Amino acid sequence: MKLTNEQVLQAMLCMTRQCWEQGMAAQALLETGQRELLELVVYDMVLRQSQDGRLCNVENTPAITDSAFCVPAVQAVADEQNNREYREAVDKNITFFLEQADRADDGTLFHMIHTKEIWADSAAFLPYALAINGHREEALRQIKGICARLYQEESGLYYHIWDDAGRNYMRPLAWGVGNGWILTGLMRLLLIWDEEGPERKWLENRFYDLLERLLKLETQAGGFADILDQPDSFAESETAAMIAYVIYRSVKENLLDDTYLYTADRIRSALHQKVTAAGLVMNAASSPAFDRPGTSVECQAHFLLMEFYYENVRIS
Repeated sequence: MKLTNEQVLQAMLCMTRQCWEQGMAAQALLETGQRELLELVVYDMVLRQSQDGRLCNVENTPAITDSAFCVPAVQAVADEQNNREYREAVDKNITFFLEQADRADDGTLFHMIHTKEIWADSAAFLPYALAINGHREEALRQIKGICARLYQEESGLYYHIWDDAGRNYMRPLAWGVGNGWILTGLMRLLLIWDEEGPERKWLENRFYDLLERLLKLETQAGGFADILDQPDSFAESETAAMIAYVIYRSVKENLLDDTYLYTADRIRSALHQKVTAAGLVMNAASSPAFDRPGTSVECQAHFLLMEFYYENVRIS
């Protein structure tokens, strides 16, 4: 990796990480081939598994679906090492999703315990974690349930949080990162959904439509507003990294043709201007509330994923 990327990685690993942040960091390590670091991160995710099965349960978090971020990395290490303990840890987490987690009448999982909230964040890994463990019908039910509630027909974008109890939006905003979670979640499902048919067609339609809607909102500076349809909101970095990552990986995996690379290169170039000498990717929707400019583990991770596929799409 280039020096800049090594610094971004180091900065990411020095940041405080909640469950989904540990999972997103692990996913970056998994996809970029950082196996020694990945094994250490996975060890701690399994160590912190709660009795109900949720991996990496930091401080007894009330989150239901955040542990899905951790499943693919733990599963990958379990398979590579033939590690029975890790395999059982994955199975226990999947059982929690299938049998114990609070859900709406149509089966869509809520995001937080003791609430009826459905968040865009759940789309990133919950459906994928279910699908790679053989529960494809359930995976499709989850992604459809999330998208149905959050989709805004007028804009083609997605709001962030729906409350099933009040039957209204708790955060009626087209948040860039929230739309990025849905975009990356759709991509991951498409990459493993080999069967042709209406299910794959639905995933393709949602994925391509959202990507095109997002690209139309790219600013002249090569970035994206934190609230996508509010250009006076700050220029947010993680959304840009997510979109560039999706383009580079999708071109490599033949989901997109290489005409998209010019756009991704422009977004990537603008994003590089926001990286400090210490490796911090600035102007991300910032931890801990993600409602102001700053830094976050997940932005660092998406920057690393963007860089990895930028380099690899050109040698494939």
